[in-house]
Amino acid sequence: MPPGAQPNRLLPDMTEYRTDPIDDPAAWYGPELAGRDDWITRLTGAEADEVLAAVKSVQGRHWSDVTREDFLLPTLSAKLTDIAGAVDRGAGVAQLKGLPVDAIDEAGAQLMLWGLGQHVGVPQVQDAEGSLLHDVRDTGDKVETNPSLRVYQTNAEQRFHNDGGDMVMLLCRRTAKSGGASRMASAVTLFNEVLKRDPALAQVLQEPFHFDARGQQLPGRPVAQQVPIFTWHAGRMSVIQKRHYIESAQRFESVPPLTETQTRALDLLDDLCHDPAINIAFELEPGDIQIANNFTILHARDAFEDHTVPDRKRHMLRLWLGLPDGRPLPEIYRDTREFGPLFELPGRAGI
Repeated sequence: MPPGAQPNRLLPDMTEYRTDPIDDPAAWYGPELAGRDDWITRLTGAEADEVLAAVKSVQGRHWSDVTREDFLLPTLSAKLTDIAGAVDRGAGVAQLKGLPVDAIDEAGAQLMLWGLGQHVGVPQVQDAEGSLLHDVRDTGDKVETNPSLRVYQTNAEQRFHNDGGDMVMLLCRRTAKSGGASRMASAVTLFNEVLKRDPALAQVLQEPFHFDARGQQLPGRPVAQQVPIFTWHAGRMSVIQKRHYIESAQRFESVPPLTETQTRALDLLDDLCHDPAINIAFELEPGDIQIANNFTILHARDAFEDHTVPDRKRHMLRLWLGLPDGRPLPEIYRDTREFGPLFELPGRAGI
């Protein structure tokens, strides 16, 4: 057992503190992942044509009415299933490149991402309104002055965080004038590195923090949810991290001030996330999709300067997806807006 760590003991929902390093396919380092291409899929011309034909076959319909059976991908469907499996049980990250976004308009791009997502998983709600597909672009509003605004709706830097559902699927339709690079870090690697540097702080990060739900909480749930950043459960490490929302939760009288030890743990985690020996940075191009496992990957986005012409502004489209055969869920996630809806998937439950 690492010096300073306490023996494994059960937390209230039958999870336990992890005190040993984790060996997992998702425990990668950025430079090593950048030297591989097994997580990148480049569509062939025939596959791109197949996607375009599927989009054209459902043109004129609203994306939410399109099913997997409507969006036929005779050859690509099996590849998407394999990609979903690799994201769920492997490195936790994938890129799909070469989608024909230049041949379709915004409505066509919505149909494209929604249709592809039907072959990967089950779309999950992303906000209190029940939205299943989000446009990711700068609204011109500021998080500092709008308590319900989420950072993805601005051009500000998005600090390392994860989204909801088993995985997030992001389609790049247009890029910014400058900036906006994507960054990812393995949460499993981050945990191992915290454990190596300070086992006591690794334990702190496995204890509950208060997260501001930004008005997106599940019905009847508190305005700030209480959950650990790292949770070891059923032989797998899962993460939930949004430091900005931990800090903004301090505005509520019901939330206790962060302790000095909690702040040190968060600072260490931030430092590790930004370490170029740990994270990977890349630019998304129009026609790229990035897919990330929300239990094992933290992602970030650099601040960006946008174009002034509206139809050239940066535009991404986002799905959160659930997997009926995904990992067992710790009970402590049931009340979270990010993972709580996964408990409702047929065949999926906490263990």
